[in-house]
Amino acid sequence: TQKTFLTVSPGDTYLHNWHIDLLAEYLEACSRREINRLIINMPPRMMKSISVSVAWPAWLIGNNPSERVMAASFAESLAIKHSTDCRLVLQSHWYRRAFPDVLLTGDQNEKSKFVTTARGHRIAVSVGGSSIGEGGNILIVDDPLSPLRAASKLSLQMVNDWFDQSFLTRLNDKKNGVIVLVMQRLAQNDLTGHLLEKGGWEHLKLPGLAEERTIIDFGRVKKIRLPGEALHEERESAAMLHERKHEMGSVAFAGQIQQRPAPA
Repeated sequence: TQKTFLTVSPGDTYLHNWHIDLLAEYLEACSRREINRLIINMPPRMMKSISVSVAWPAWLIGNNPSERVMAASFAESLAIKHSTDCRLVLQSHWYRRAFPDVLLTGDQNEKSKFVTTARGHRIAVSVGGSSIGEGGNILIVDDPLSPLRAASKLSLQMVNDWFDQSFLTRLNDKKNGVIVLVMQRLAQNDLTGHLLEKGGWEHLKLPGLAEERTIIDFGRVKKIRLPGEALHEERESAAMLHERKHEMGSVAFAGQIQQRPAPA
């Protein structure tokens, strides 16, 4: 994840934190098929897309060049950005040294889809966009809804219907395939709320500010969060988060930062 960050964000400073290790532990568990359905809720600008949509697909393909990944985001431009970032990682010198067996084909090396010589791939689609004939063993949904459209009941329903009736059918292996949803909460009946109500999903919830004493013990990560503790103090302190609450308003803060959406 750190190497990926430095590759796609040159000049920026990488600030490590325990929650990045925790994301890696959960994603490795998905890779081993110990978790087949995972929801990750966390605030924006906390490395969720770089971890889940860029570094993880690159790691999956590195370990298995025939792996097939499909990733979706609310906007086509965002989906393509994650795809081109991932391709940039695969073409980096450090990645090619680590995974020399990964070679991209010349005839299918595009912004929205690149294919390995072992017929693995990473495909980018937008929510509601066409993905006819395409699929994957790993499906990723990264921010399926724009915060600006979260107030629209029609938009919320459209995303939920798209997932149930279209994206879910893109899973190649219904038994062993993996689906990961990563997003900030935007409404009670957003895609996270919709899927949690159905049940059967592992849920990793990381609020910006801990609201109670929380014990985290998963894989190699052991952490106790105390009430009021910021998720990543070095990047966004508790004082900065309280200021954001004043700027955003309590309703937006409860959803996007605390992952606890509530009615206005």
